[in-house]
Amino acid sequence: MDYLHYRFKNWKPFEYMSLPEGQKRIARAYMRQELRDKEERNKEIEKAFGGGG
Repeated sequence: MDYLHYRFKNWKPFEYMSLPEGQKRIARAYMRQELRDKEERNKEIEKAFGGGG
């Protein structure tokens, strides 16, 4: 999960790793939700443009 925060939020790896466990849980929950939202958005875009080509 620290990689995802680095990749998508520009957090340095130690920023995530040094968080207390409670804050890590919140950060993970937000990241999961953001990834789900992105996946749903991509599906909608694919449907709008006719699917697989």
